[in-house]
Amino acid sequence: MSSAAFAFQQVPPAPGRPEGKPLPKTTEQTPGTAQPQHDNPPPSAPGGGLLTLPLLLLGALLVMMFWSSRSQQKKQQATLAALKRGDRVLTQSGLVGKLVEVGDRYAKVEIAPGVRIDLLKSALVGKDTAETAASVEKKN
Repeated sequence: MSSAAFAFQQVPPAPGRPEGKPLPKTTEQTPGTAQPQHDNPPPSAPGGGLLTLPLLLLGALLVMMFWSSRSQQKKQQATLAALKRGDRVLTQSGLVGKLVEVGDRYAKVEIAPGVRIDLLKSALVGKDTAETAASVEKKN
């Protein structure tokens, strides 16, 4: 049988299929290759949600750290705003003295009679009270 005779051969309709309905179109295939036809797209790669959880946790951690630092900064600013001349103050370096003068950026502290030093306002921790002394002794 030649290939030309085979190409024009009439195919009878499939059983149960009316003659009027056309067959569904198929893509041309080369012999030996089969292409499956899917109505649904292939599923996405597994593990896509594994990256989402760490990113959400990292975001929550960053928000929490930012919020914590902002609240500490506000608390420190409120403490410095409450200081006035004559208060006994504590510095970050551990010096204790009497607050003599407060400027925009600097503060003048008398640490001994006649010995005055200029400090950055940010170096002041706050008032030296009995509570402050007790918390320092607990740490030691």
